Amino acid sequence: MKKPLAAAPPRLQRMILQLQKYDITITHRPGKEIPVADTLSRKSIETEHDNLSEGMGMQVHLVYKSLPVSDTKLQQIRAETESDSQLVQLRQVILDGWPGERRKCPADISDFWNFRDEFSLTNRIILKGEKIVIPTLLRKEMLTRIHVGHMGIEKSKQRARDVLFWPGMCKQIEHMVETCDTCLEQRRSNTKEPMIPHEIPTRPWQVVASDLFTWNHEEYMVTVDYYSRFFELDKLSTTTAATVISKLKVIFARHGIPEKFVSDNGPQYRGKEFEDFAKTWGFAHTTTSPHYPQSNGLAEKTVQIAKSILTKAKMDRKDPYLSLLEYRNTPVDNFKSPAQLLMSRRLRSILPTTNKQLLSKILSFTEARSKRVKQQQRQKKYYDRSAHPLSQLRTGQPVRIQEHGLWKPAVVVHPANTDRSYHVRTSDGQVYRRNRRHLLSTKEETVGPCGTANIDEEQNSNASPMLPVHAEVPVQYLKDREIQPIQYHTRSGRAVRPREILDL
Repeated sequence: MKKPLAAAPPRLQRMILQLQKYDITITHRPGKEIPVADTLSRKSIETEHDNLSEGMGMQVHLVYKSLPVSDTKLQQIRAETESDSQLVQLRQVILDGWPGERRKCPADISDFWNFRDEFSLTNRIILKGEKIVIPTLLRKEMLTRIHVGHMGIEKSKQRARDVLFWPGMCKQIEHMVETCDTCLEQRRSNTKEPMIPHEIPTRPWQVVASDLFTWNHEEYMVTVDYYSRFFELDKLSTTTAATVISKLKVIFARHGIPEKFVSDNGPQYRGKEFEDFAKTWGFAHTTTSPHYPQSNGLAEKTVQIAKSILTKAKMDRKDPYLSLLEYRNTPVDNFKSPAQLLMSRRLRSILPTTNKQLLSKILSFTEARSKRVKQQQRQKKYYDRSAHPLSQLRTGQPVRIQEHGLWKPAVVVHPANTDRSYHVRTSDGQVYRRNRRHLLSTKEETVGPCGTANIDEEQNSNASPMLPVHAEVPVQYLKDREIQPIQYHTRSGRAVRPREILDL
């Protein structure tokens, strides 16, 4: 027999005990496949013999004594079972026999119908095979004990299924783990999502990106073209918006004003001064999600290249501008150099070149863009192998925001105007813009409102002004701090109350 003796229905345990001395395999055959009716099933034995129940009393005693529960707890379970109206009715049905049809089963114990053949009564305790059926008043305590080690959903289920049973136990375990404040705060980071590549520009200096970095205790700024990978390197006296704008004006006067300018959310780029600069010079300014540098990956990679050029030139005591010149003349991705893609010519350097090589030569923009697209598709293919999409968030949805490795409660205010980016408000009223990867969707209940906040500073410069939105804070966060949830009403006047789940 593959199934353990204690896990078998009590009506089959006697037969299994009698057949334990034999090595047999039992295969179920439906009645329609049996041409001749079984004689014993048509005419059963009316009398019982003592030898048929041989070993049954010993087996029942063994199951009861092997329960992994202390005598004190067994006594408490026995007392609660006798006072639980649902289990009292279940015990009576076990003794009297189950009805032939489910519709005739009492409504209070209909949840036990699917397992009716596995229940038994031992020393006034109801068992489902070897598992104890827990009374209603003890289920909340059992849930707490199951999750004492703060294990995940599946491990908590496996631990509970090993020794306990009650209807809906697995769903209650899922809800308990998914709303556990400690587990949510210490949860691992979200998996990466499938790549959304930037659109390849159709001409040079159409889309540029910029970023600031520190090298050798000095501040620098890189400005790179998405089409040609040509970048400008500028040393900054200060990191104020005025200094950054001044450097960008020089670059734009040399190469032209781009249609789109991409940057991070540094204070130099998100202030009113830079917003006025973008409006006056006529280019669109897009900022990436905070703490998500891969969204501005080209600028970040260019910073790495610039730092490498400066560091190696300093170690070799060479002129870094010569290194920068050679980089601009070096072909990228086995195609053309950044200088050729941007200016359709090679730049004269310390390497010997002919006059013909220095002449301007118009490149095929279609061919250049095609190579960029193929390379981009290849990168996305390998990146997406270990990526999984995350669900979209809706306004007012309770979430957790990842800050310094911990997940803090927050609520979605509204989506930002860039892909996978949201504005969220934390419990202290602060509004942040974060990428979906740094937001964890939870099943915590919410209450509100708890105030408003000005989100103008967190919005993208291209976004239209948004009105303040009432925030909601997870109920669990309030319970931990002994703050009573605030009741509020909808526009139609209906009172909104938090759902009561697992109130046992």
